[in-house]
Amino acid sequence: MTKKKIAYIGAGIVALVLGYFNYFGSDKETGDIRKLVETINAVYESDDLRIEAEKQVDYIDEKESKFEKAKAFIKGMFLSGDNAFLDKDKNLTLDSNILGKSANGWEIKASQLKYNKETEELESTKPMYAKNEEKGIEVLANKFKTTVSMDNITLEDGVVIKNKLFSIVADKANYNNEAKTITLEGNIALSNKIGEIGDINTLTDVRNLQVGEVEKGKEMSGTFSKVYFNLNERNLYATDGFDMKYGEIGLKGRDIVLNEADQSFKVTGDVKFTYQDYVFNVNYIEKEANSDTINVYGQIKGGNPEYSVLADKAEYNINDKKFKILGNVVVTSTKGENLKADTFVYSSETKEADIYGNKILYTSPTNNLEAEYIHYNSETKDVTTDKPFDSWNDKGEGIKGTSIVYNLGTKDFYSKEEITVKSKDYGLTTKNVTYKEETGILSAPEPYVIKSKDESSVINGNSITYNKKTGELTSPGDIVMNNKGTIMKGHDLVFNNITGVGKLQGPIPFENKEDKMSGTAKEIIIKRGEYVDLMGPVRVKQDTTNMVVDKARYSYKDELVHVNTPVKFDDPVRSMVGSVSSATYSPKDGILRGSDFNMREPNRTAKAQNVVIYNKENRRLELVGNAYLSSGADSISGPKIVYYLDTKDAETPTNSVIKYDQYTIKSSYGKVNKESGEIFVKNADVKSVDGNEFYSNQAKGNINDVVHFTGNVKGKSKQKEGDVYFSGDKADLYMAKIDDKYQAKKVIVNTKSTFTQLNRKIVSNYMELDLIKKEVYAKDKPVLTIDDGPKGNTLVKADDVTGYIDQDLIKLNKNVYVKNVNEKKEEVVLTADRGAVTKKMADVYDRVKVVTKDSVTTANEGHYDMENRKIRAKGNVHVEYQTDKSAGNVFDNMTSTNTKKTTKK
Repeated sequence: MTKKKIAYIGAGIVALVLGYFNYFGSDKETGDIRKLVETINAVYESDDLRIEAEKQVDYIDEKESKFEKAKAFIKGMFLSGDNAFLDKDKNLTLDSNILGKSANGWEIKASQLKYNKETEELESTKPMYAKNEEKGIEVLANKFKTTVSMDNITLEDGVVIKNKLFSIVADKANYNNEAKTITLEGNIALSNKIGEIGDINTLTDVRNLQVGEVEKGKEMSGTFSKVYFNLNERNLYATDGFDMKYGEIGLKGRDIVLNEADQSFKVTGDVKFTYQDYVFNVNYIEKEANSDTINVYGQIKGGNPEYSVLADKAEYNINDKKFKILGNVVVTSTKGENLKADTFVYSSETKEADIYGNKILYTSPTNNLEAEYIHYNSETKDVTTDKPFDSWNDKGEGIKGTSIVYNLGTKDFYSKEEITVKSKDYGLTTKNVTYKEETGILSAPEPYVIKSKDESSVINGNSITYNKKTGELTSPGDIVMNNKGTIMKGHDLVFNNITGVGKLQGPIPFENKEDKMSGTAKEIIIKRGEYVDLMGPVRVKQDTTNMVVDKARYSYKDELVHVNTPVKFDDPVRSMVGSVSSATYSPKDGILRGSDFNMREPNRTAKAQNVVIYNKENRRLELVGNAYLSSGADSISGPKIVYYLDTKDAETPTNSVIKYDQYTIKSSYGKVNKESGEIFVKNADVKSVDGNEFYSNQAKGNINDVVHFTGNVKGKSKQKEGDVYFSGDKADLYMAKIDDKYQAKKVIVNTKSTFTQLNRKIVSNYMELDLIKKEVYAKDKPVLTIDDGPKGNTLVKADDVTGYIDQDLIKLNKNVYVKNVNEKKEEVVLTADRGAVTKKMADVYDRVKVVTKDSVTTANEGHYDMENRKIRAKGNVHVEYQTDKSAGNVFDNMTSTNTKKTTKK
């Protein structure tokens, strides 16, 4: 006998007993009686259904059963609940505290659940919960339907899918056991903030689950178009677009694969990455397995309404909350700012940013910065670095150094290392610098250096304090100033940056070694941008020259030192004294200008209306206006004289007079060196004390050796026998020192030239005039003429001739030709190999031929008396008499037959 049959026998006995008492036990009217059988610790079995219960009530007529504290087994599915109801079609309904477990690992919690025998499906219209421990998945839904085997689960009217990493909320979902996937549809949202489920029996809507606690910075949320979850892979797949928040960052794209086990993911397809209010377009985003870093691959391009960012890639660490932008970082702003760096790192945890780069470059319309590293705390507003940096603004102000703490809010800064605080024109370099914007006080207790931008001006001191509000700058103790090589020393510098007035206490010794200058002043008064006054008496020594002035002022406007009172100077070494009525000096160019210049030495003097002295490049002395320069008996005068201090050249660019030794030289331009004797003049007019004169377009050479005259050369040598004149295109004048005086020694003309003395004239292509020997030598077709006026003239030719200035004698050599014409126009022609000519005589020798109009005579020598018209021939004399011929014609017609010959021995 089965348990079921025993249960029914017992139930029948109870029913008969109760029926008896109801029927016979009362006289009252009896209504409808419901037949039931109640069984304690019942077990119900039918086909594939088995129910165990603490109590079972069977309704006989309705063929329905009710169970309390029931356990049901349906084709491998285990279900339990506080109450169960089995209808006549064998459909089972469970109510309150329902638990279930399927063969494929699903566990169920529900407040109401119905089993449909015909469809073999479980269904719930109230919130239910299912969990698969093996797959690490939990499912909640307001409506639930599944096969008994739970191979296919349909969730509707609000669904929550949970795992250890996140939860997904949707309108509905479906689980397919074969594919091991859950597919979600409708209003899909992701979150990891859904808390514990609580009592499923009191839950009215799974979408109202309480928010749980999540580690800050690791919150997850998002919305999706299409999602499915693979339980074997533990991967969530989102396609057709999603928008997700992961802690501080946002992920947006077309597709994402998110693994719940190792928390890896990859985002692809029209990808956007957001951080705070920054949005970036990127190629893809990836977080590797069990990694804390989210990698963003680019090129990255994006920003916020104010800033635009370009970079190679980025990464975000979910633990330390650091966001890094990496590689060729370029940030621009709507305000015209531009930042270039290698790496930018910001931590939302510490609110600090770090910027790295081989050369960080920040530019804006007003401020600029170059650095290797920058650290910024957004809460304290401190900007710090321990690497080299350089900052400047549009006013030329800035800071440069290797370490600084600067507060963007207070504008305070501090540096224990050496920094340079820059203004437009100067830079202050020191260390342990502290600046407080509230008080406006900058203090530097360490030794400092102030340099001008071009480093031409340097100030050294022991400490410095500057009050930006009052403008007061103080530097107690010793001060050393170096202005373009001039070193000035004093003490206790005070300066007001507002009024621009300052003072350096004296006495002030100063020195410039390059210029060989030194001196002292009482004190220095400074007016910024206007002047620096050296208060007197100011005593200056340059080389061996001493000067004393009452006051000297350096003007910033013209960059000159002005002395507006008379300046007296002296040089005891050279026994020199001098003065100028006023002067200016340019430290930049080393140029001194003065007026009413007067200088005297024992053997030298110089004076002019104005003087300019160039002390640096091309050092020179310019005397302008009635300029006069002398050395001993030599002198130069003219409108302007330029004396070059290094070469000792004296130059006169306009008309001038140069007196040198025995000569006076006038020219339109001249340049002479007394020490070397070099000279160059234009439009030369040279005269010596002994009467020699030379003229030419140009003269160049050494006045102690050779001077070359070129262009329209003319000359005169005064001689007691008669002045000598010469002319030509060029001539060389050779000088010689005789009795400690330079005199003209020789003149050589190697082009066509003319020599004239009294009635003698020589024309030749080459000529030498020896003024010492008093000789004239000519060659290269020389032609000599002697003009006796009414008495006639003589023409002489030879290969070369030698004349004597102090004698009436000219020697002829080779191819000698002499033609004399008397007052009657009678001609005598002599030819020979050599000869000599005086005013009265023509003597010829060797192969002599004498031709008159009457005869032709040949001999070894011939002598012609030009006054008496007598010819005397000697040695092998041969005479041929002519008729009707002049001597010139006879000489030209030696072959005529109209001759009569006579020979003498």
